[in-house]
Amino acid sequence: MCRGGAWMSLGHRIRQTRTQKGITLQELAERSGLSKGFLCQLENDKASPSLQALDRLSAGLGVPVALLLISQEERAHVVRANARQGYSMNGEGLSVQLLSAPGRSLKMMLLELAPGAATGGDNHVHEGEECHLVLQGTVRYRQGDEELILNEGDSLHWNGYIPHRVENCGDQPARILCVTTGAMEHMLESECNECS
Repeated sequence: MCRGGAWMSLGHRIRQTRTQKGITLQELAERSGLSKGFLCQLENDKASPSLQALDRLSAGLGVPVALLLISQEERAHVVRANARQGYSMNGEGLSVQLLSAPGRSLKMMLLELAPGAATGGDNHVHEGEECHLVLQGTVRYRQGDEELILNEGDSLHWNGYIPHRVENCGDQPARILCVTTGAMEHMLESECNECS
């Protein structure tokens, strides 16, 4: 049984949840109406609970059933400020810090653009949607024939499959919080060079 890696057994998740809540095996037996012996077998992966037993177990632990069933990859993922994965794109002027868990469909990034720097070439496209919040600076957004100027505190939401470009049109660095779905991560992997 792998307990340190990404995979975690149901029994281990039950034990971990119980111990994190400071509940003894006897207390859980009393709360759930399940025998202490059966709970011990569950925690050691020597038995499998029925749906009814799983429901009683989750009630006894005070957690939703889903919390016991989700994989480690689906649980909360923390990216510490000093451990962000960083990239620079298109040479100088644009840096990206990944703020979300790798491999998920929703991505969150912090974009930093030097004055005059832009994302991608003239226009780029990708699957999914993007939502931007300008944290600092003045940013020109072009999508198709439309051009918008956004300032600090302004936000924008658009579809990535329409040709677009994001450019710092101010004289100070711009910082943008970007949340995206779809294939943006693949674009980053192919166009980025890891920062040192």
